[in-house]
Amino acid sequence: MIYVDANYWIYWFDQRLPEHRHVIKPMRAAIREGVVLNVITLMEVAHYFRNLPKEDFRRRLFTIQNLSTLKFVNLDLDIARLAFEQLMKYAKIGIGGRDSVILATMKATGIKRIATHDKVFKKIENLEVIDSIPQGRGG
Repeated sequence: MIYVDANYWIYWFDQRLPEHRHVIKPMRAAIREGVVLNVITLMEVAHYFRNLPKEDFRRRLFTIQNLSTLKFVNLDLDIARLAFEQLMKYAKIGIGGRDSVILATMKATGIKRIATHDKVFKKIENLEVIDSIPQGRGG
């Protein structure tokens, strides 16, 4: 299983972005392997696509939510408490609220790998960052 961050979902869905071609193979591999996702990351993706026609918006979110290999983790008080711990621990290196929820979700599910173009995750010990996008692009 692998956590897929919002930026990878967005790059995968939005073919206009230069990063799109770099995430196709890792996204296909992640989906085959199994994806972990929380409601905060899904909301980030939804926010990016909020101005699409309603049917396009719904189709993209439906695609994510209905993956057969998706493990969806809700934000409950246990995850929130873990997120508070992660936020306190990593705030000085640039981890914010949403990223701390990702780390808490990963910790709660035992996941050590994340597909993301967010460089801050590379500063976290015992975390394997999958990033197929060349340096100097976004992130």
